Amino acid sequence: MNQSMRPILPVWKTTPIAALHRESGIPPVAQLLEARRLRFSARLKSLDEAHPLASRTRPHSQPAYHDLIKRKYQAQTESSFRTRLRRTDELLAPCARPKLIQRRFHQEQMPPLQMASKEKSADAFSRWVESLDPPTLVVYSDGSLSSEGAASYGFTIHQNNVPIFDGSGRLGPAEVFDAEATGALEGLKAALNLGELATQSIYICLDNLAAATCLRDTPSDSSQDVFLEFQALATSHGPIQVRWVPGHSDIPGNEQADKLAKAASSLPELRA
Repeated sequence: MNQSMRPILPVWKTTPIAALHRESGIPPVAQLLEARRLRFSARLKSLDEAHPLASRTRPHSQPAYHDLIKRKYQAQTESSFRTRLRRTDELLAPCARPKLIQRRFHQEQMPPLQMASKEKSADAFSRWVESLDPPTLVVYSDGSLSSEGAASYGFTIHQNNVPIFDGSGRLGPAEVFDAEATGALEGLKAALNLGELATQSIYICLDNLAAATCLRDTPSDSSQDVFLEFQALATSHGPIQVRWVPGHSDIPGNEQADKLAKAASSLPELRA
């Protein structure tokens, strides 16, 4: 690769290798291979338990030996040698594996979450909120990722355009997508715990289109358990709908949820 970069730039034969990589924008081969290993490790984490590669990454259990029988006559277990596949899997921290689930379908035709531009959608959303019956509960949720990498969420519950309850929290190692999903779930739980108010229709409104789609349709592999729990609660309650709200469009509920999510980055991490 070094010989290929010299005529590309072009440079003298005595130019340092570090300068070749910097000027050409081509990382060293070791870094490229390490990045591929990390991507493959992430791919291994996304496989379900029944996948053949997933079973080959699990560590072998320690054998049980009987003291009264010589070791050489007892059943020998597989070697404890850490294969290349297992070493690659250990590059990233352990996490819950996703489950293979069937695609979710609705009996009736569901309208798309976004049907117009952001500006037109914001006006339509404001008119829709004003047209709701006063007892209706509207849960605004949002997720945030700080510059230090802290993922957090916030939610606020409105009734008749008046905030009646809010909450927030911080996650462990996660992305904004995961925080959006957790915020919607925690907001729904809080709304269902409001006693008699929970018997009304509940709308979950968030500005992340991908997370809103997974809440309503087939869950993604990331935060799959959160989406499944949300859908189970929504099914058991009944009149719960998910709507997309344009973010940063001066919609009071969404702006309040955004502030709560950003402020929650300084809170202790949420423990499972």
